[in-house]
Amino acid sequence: MTKQGKEYIKKDADKWYERNCSLNHNCFTSYFVDIMPRNYLINSSIAEFGVGRGNNIRFLSNYAKQIDGYDGSKKSILNLKNLKKSIENIDGKHVDLGDQFESLRKYDVIIFGFFTYMLSNEEFNILLNNTKQKLKKGGYIFIYDFLTRKMIENEDFHNKKFKVYKRNLDFYIQKLNEFNLQDFRLWDNRKLKNYLFQDKISLIDSSIENNDYNWTFSGLFKLK
Repeated sequence: MTKQGKEYIKKDADKWYERNCSLNHNCFTSYFVDIMPRNYLINSSIAEFGVGRGNNIRFLSNYAKQIDGYDGSKKSILNLKNLKKSIENIDGKHVDLGDQFESLRKYDVIIFGFFTYMLSNEEFNILLNNTKQKLKKGGYIFIYDFLTRKMIENEDFHNKKFKVYKRNLDFYIQKLNEFNLQDFRLWDNRKLKNYLFQDKISLIDSSIENNDYNWTFSGLFKLK
């Protein structure tokens, strides 16, 4: 684990959870369900890395046989354990996503949602190697995160001691070279709250502005 990773788990993971627990990213998971092969999810096991409040897990529990969450925030996992009292097919585990850890089981699908930008390249490599060991043959990784034209490394807005890493599509394609890119979508960050209330055609943004901070991508990658 890097120095930043240790400090984040120790001091900032719960603060990050508290800042972001009200956010709802179901537009991404709803889109994910739509693009997956028909009936694939019925008997599938899914892991979400970066659970937050558990909105995605609640949603996906209606489609998958088992859905597990992993997060660096103890408060996030405690919330997930409370959800488990009413949703039988979910579970959770507190881990450092940038370090080696043991998973609850092997998975058909693994989801990275808005947290890889918090990982250095070293931590991302550890995460990906760890993930591939937990993924079944022919399994999928679904990522949604910030997307830029050039690699950007900045101080975190909320904690100047931490760095954030916003990356371009080439980075993800090169890192996931053992996977085929099955689907790609560009999302306007200013419209995320509206996407759930629009039809599928309107998910496609026809104009791309120069401000890289406006954009998020979702990518579905299948293990070769």
